[in-house]
Amino acid sequence: MKPLTVSLVQADAVLGAVARNLDAHLAQVGAAAAAGAGLVVFPELSLTGYVLRDLTPEVALRLDAEPIRVLREASRDIDIVFGFIEECDDHHMRNSAAYLSGGEIVHVHRKVYLPTYSMFEEGRYWGPGDTVAAFDTRFGRIGILTCEDVWHVSMSYLLFADRADIILVPSASPARGITVDETAVGDGGSPSDALLLSGSSRTWEGLLRHQSASFNVYTVYVNRVGVEDGTTFAGGSRVVGPNGRNLLEFGLDAEVGTLALDPELLLRRRTAVPMLRDERLDVTLGNLERIARSRFDD
Repeated sequence: MKPLTVSLVQADAVLGAVARNLDAHLAQVGAAAAAGAGLVVFPELSLTGYVLRDLTPEVALRLDAEPIRVLREASRDIDIVFGFIEECDDHHMRNSAAYLSGGEIVHVHRKVYLPTYSMFEEGRYWGPGDTVAAFDTRFGRIGILTCEDVWHVSMSYLLFADRADIILVPSASPARGITVDETAVGDGGSPSDALLLSGSSRTWEGLLRHQSASFNVYTVYVNRVGVEDGTTFAGGSRVVGPNGRNLLEFGLDAEVGTLALDPELLLRRRTAVPMLRDERLDVTLGNLERIARSRFDD
């Protein structure tokens, strides 16, 4: 890993308004570059909005579409991660996140786990991806998991085994309950300085801290805000260090933050706790094959 300054854009999106959302992206990309960031990360489906339902085919983009070409051009100055509905070659629609750098598409992650329970309807409108892979960038090896993917620990494990240094997590997670984080007040602060968080943000904090500490990676989680078709999104974006400690945390409101990720912290953690060095991939593969055979036989 090389030194990286990352900007997190915890923003709203206008449902179905790709052109308006693109303009907002370009403004935030310019601001992040001016702030010295080398990478700017947007939330899940940042270019299209989330509760799309029957709007899906109207906003779906192929990788050679004009809005993506414009963002590719913007990535000549700063790397960009954004979310969109992708029309794939098989004409299935997928919830995708693209990593752009130097005017090129470096990697596209297609969300593997589409929640279709409770309030969520993703599996009714979009098809799942089937690949989880880390990829090389000018800052080191990076992996992307989208929202629900993180709830399945196998996804984080695969990126760990694929030698990711940083896991980016674009998200569109709803708010459930409001809590007050008094620890955000700090010395000499007043109660009005306390950080308002969704209760669901506390659940996400536990997941992300476990991911970072278990697999010795930086985690950059960027969740959206705003209200869309009655759904309020939770914010709570954060950066977690490879030791599982929060390095940056947002509340419920729209916010942009920039943070430098130190390669030395990653090196010290991996030296002290050499999880990947000691990982028994042969044991994992052997037992997964055994479990799969048993399930298929049943």
